[in-house]
Amino acid sequence: MASSTRQALAQAKADSSAYLGSDLAFATDLFVVADAISSSTQLRGILSDSSTESAAKDDLIDRVFKTKVSANALEFVKKVVALRFSRSMDLVIVLEQLGVHAASATASKTSVLDQVQDELFSFQQVVASDRDLQFALSNKSAPNETKLALVKALIGSKAHLVTQALINQAVGSARGRRVAVVIDQFAKQVAAYGQSLVATVTVSKALDQSQIERLRSTLAGTYGQQVSLNVEIDPSILGGMVVQIAGEIIDGSVSTRLQNLKLQLAKASGSINRS
Repeated sequence: MASSTRQALAQAKADSSAYLGSDLAFATDLFVVADAISSSTQLRGILSDSSTESAAKDDLIDRVFKTKVSANALEFVKKVVALRFSRSMDLVIVLEQLGVHAASATASKTSVLDQVQDELFSFQQVVASDRDLQFALSNKSAPNETKLALVKALIGSKAHLVTQALINQAVGSARGRRVAVVIDQFAKQVAAYGQSLVATVTVSKALDQSQIERLRSTLAGTYGQQVSLNVEIDPSILGGMVVQIAGEIIDGSVSTRLQNLKLQLAKASGSINRS
């Protein structure tokens, strides 16, 4: 994301504070606008062009979206399109990120931020581990209605409404991106809203709640900020755990220790044979 677009996103996030609340409608309205602009080259070109008069942009937004989104969303989108973007598609990206930001605010205000992160991670893992499902959700020739029906069949009403909205956006508006990747990006944005790092922890068997809390506390103390844990089960590591956080991999698995021991023994054996 180029400098001017990053500045636009930062300004828009600051401006959005007056619109954020416990109602999910503002977030979904932003997704509606982002999707419509994404699908229309002409609309995208006019609204992202810094040389277009503000009055002309405002009039166009009213004509296209007045019956589709709330008055608050209309007002906010007019502020967003008045900003400067490096390229036209950046307007779509920023609006989508603002939608995720607004959804995160809703989750935070209703005290379900951790739940939404966990549910996004769980769904992302299901998609990433199933090739047929990845294809079905990313297939450009498949109607969005079919994809969203598949999502509904998978998660039903089990996930929180915020999670459902984010997953539906990721699936319905992938724009050539892998769905699992988009959901992972959304999950990281949700975590960032809560000012927490995300740690992916791989263990051979499930941890109990006290173990999870001890690990969370240890990592938070080490990295100096709150940490959200995504726990994966992989029996092949035999025991111990592998932690991926802040670009680091902490490998304390039994399988890795055994492999290192084998290498050391092989080196020792080689040295004895040479002597």
